[in-house]
Amino acid sequence: MISLNNLIKLLFLLIFISCTVTDNSKKILVEKSIDKDTGYFKKRDIQISSIDEYDIDFKVSEKFYVSKDLSGMSISHISLPIPSVVKVANPNNLKSFVIVRNISTDKNKRLMVSSEIVELLNVNSNIYLEYLKEESLNLRKVDESKELSKVKLDSTSISFETLDDEQDGLSSELNYEKIEELERKKRKYEGLILINKYDSLVSAKLETNKIKSLGLFFEDMEEKIAVFSGPFKNNDINLKLDFLIRNGYLDAKIYP
Repeated sequence: MISLNNLIKLLFLLIFISCTVTDNSKKILVEKSIDKDTGYFKKRDIQISSIDEYDIDFKVSEKFYVSKDLSGMSISHISLPIPSVVKVANPNNLKSFVIVRNISTDKNKRLMVSSEIVELLNVNSNIYLEYLKEESLNLRKVDESKELSKVKLDSTSISFETLDDEQDGLSSELNYEKIEELERKKRKYEGLILINKYDSLVSAKLETNKIKSLGLFFEDMEEKIAVFSGPFKNNDINLKLDFLIRNGYLDAKIYP
């Protein structure tokens, strides 16, 4: 016969083994659920030309068509890689130019431009194009590395802190009026580049005269005259900022 003490020991051993098996099964389930996860990031589906297509020399004046599918500083040329950076100018005045981005469209026209470019350069039928190889390769690297985040949702419940009438700690330090002011400022200056601040309106106009085609406007700010350019959309603003810096406006920045 099994004594009472031995029986208690046997029961205790069975319980311990049962608990161990249960814990291991949970671990296996967790590991499997992790294996099924496909990750939090995936590549964005964008069109990019092969690297060989960027090794070209392209300078030409040719006929253009205005496209409603294009806006801002964008063109579409079937002979240039996607994406690429292009200097476009008035053939009668090459000093009047803008830096644009070549993108893909569904149209069959050889060269299409946005109405904004036509207005800025005051061109009629022909426009001058100059392909910028180094800038285009840099832009290609940027587009190639873009990733679109994928949000992972689950049924996890989120608990919210109940705020008392008299808050303490971090909550009490929040300045809601300041936050609202910053939001209004962001909406007002969205898509703008602050070129610099000058002592007077005369000096501001003199210093920025050569880039007046970028759509400049002036504003009193902190007892100075601030010069803004824009508004620009999407990657246009980065191209414009790069153009300004390369042309000596080293204090230019996206504002605010």
